[in-house]
Amino acid sequence: MPIFGKREREGTSLFTHVRTGLLALMVALGGLGAGVAPALAQEDEDAKEKARQELNKKSYFWGKPSIPERFPVQKGWFRMPAPPKKKVEKFTVMPPISAEAKMNFMQSLMYYNPFSIRQMVNFMTSKKKAMEGLTFEDVVESLKIKANELNMRHVGTSTPWKVIREIRGTDDFPRVEIYSFCDLETLALVLEHMPDFIVFIPCRVAVIEDKNGDIWVMTLEWDVRWLDTSPNPNRISDELRKRAISVRERLEKMMEAAANGDL
Repeated sequence: MPIFGKREREGTSLFTHVRTGLLALMVALGGLGAGVAPALAQEDEDAKEKARQELNKKSYFWGKPSIPERFPVQKGWFRMPAPPKKKVEKFTVMPPISAEAKMNFMQSLMYYNPFSIRQMVNFMTSKKKAMEGLTFEDVVESLKIKANELNMRHVGTSTPWKVIREIRGTDDFPRVEIYSFCDLETLALVLEHMPDFIVFIPCRVAVIEDKNGDIWVMTLEWDVRWLDTSPNPNRISDELRKRAISVRERLEKMMEAAANGDL
């Protein structure tokens, strides 16, 4: 004698068909998800890489400034006060400015400055983010190769992270290394004009890991074109200006190659 009646058996059969259909739909959706997920992940990676490239492009102004050429020395009745033009003897060190005068000048200047110390340092830093997947060694190798290609001699390396880890007895301090480069012919011309500039030499490029494990390539931001509007008639020569721009552009190309892992 059957346990279930006809109606119960029909209900059970219907339930079986529905369950089978749902299982088939889940399997199909699962297969679809397995195909879609990698595509979505790739789109996300592509978007991140595009954003990185756009960010890195902004670290140097390759276009024409608002004033594309050196501003002529101001003449006429309307001009900013400036010292007279003087003949500069080669290798002449300027007399020092007192610390008190520097303090007064900088505190007066900072009174109108809304930047925090971090923002000020950020303003004076040119930086590029390395491509995801590159190792620290990849970035450094590309930096050195490009420097050699552009005639920027590698003259020194500093690895403070090793000493800091040793002093602190920990391995959680991020890796940071500073590489020094120099165009010796430009250096000679700079020191002839202003020996005091030696405190900024050689050019340094830092490679550093942040807390997220991302690798950054950085250097001190400077551009002689910033001075093109200065009313001071005591300017560097056109040749030295051209060489200085060349050095800055080569540093930019070195950092770009390092950030992209170019070999």
